[in-house]
Amino acid sequence: MSKIVKQKISCIVPVFNEGKRVGNVLKALIGHPLLDEVIVVNDGSSDDSEEILKKIKGINLISYSKNKGKSFAVMTGMKQAKNDLLLMIDSDLQGLTAKDITDLVEPVIEGKADVAMTLRKNSLKSFKMMGLDFVSGERIFSRKMIPKLDDLGKLTCFGLESHLNNLIVKNGARLAVVNWKNVITPRKSVKFGLVEGTWRDLKMVGEIVKYLGVKGIYKQIRGMKKLIVK
Repeated sequence: MSKIVKQKISCIVPVFNEGKRVGNVLKALIGHPLLDEVIVVNDGSSDDSEEILKKIKGINLISYSKNKGKSFAVMTGMKQAKNDLLLMIDSDLQGLTAKDITDLVEPVIEGKADVAMTLRKNSLKSFKMMGLDFVSGERIFSRKMIPKLDDLGKLTCFGLESHLNNLIVKNGARLAVVNWKNVITPRKSVKFGLVEGTWRDLKMVGEIVKYLGVKGIYKQIRGMKKLIVK
């Protein structure tokens, strides 16, 4: 910690029907010495997320009644952010601690990388083998990397990470991959049941392929791997 030059970081947490999990995620974020603000965007949740979030102090809560997707929610949070450094954190993580947040942001605020993203405990084996989870929802980067924030609102629900990855490659941004050994994100089959969870997984893959194309996915991953710093 002694090497760190304090930079202000805005953390954006998109939430959709995560009343059971979001509270524990926020415990690791609220009051963290390296975070200047925590912006939570309730993306039209139909469960008790809104009720729970209203009781939590230390967050800037933005809510709207109609679900508009993760990309729109993150864009909304980024537009409200006060700082240049933006940290994205998913609201369904399990096992997240303040140290995990420190580990993720350190490479950027120490100047060792321009972007940092996670490789979680339960990331796919194929991702672990290549040392990159290119669909990770936890990452930190400069606002300057996104020329037009409004472009995010036009993306599909699962197009956000692919779009950000393209910007990483386009900008030649130095990329740090941070291994979160004890943090997992629940599989969709656990959250929604086997049938709906499988359908959502297929939808995610389909939208990524539609956005990038099969060759585009390979090209993106190859480009990102070249930018990884140790």
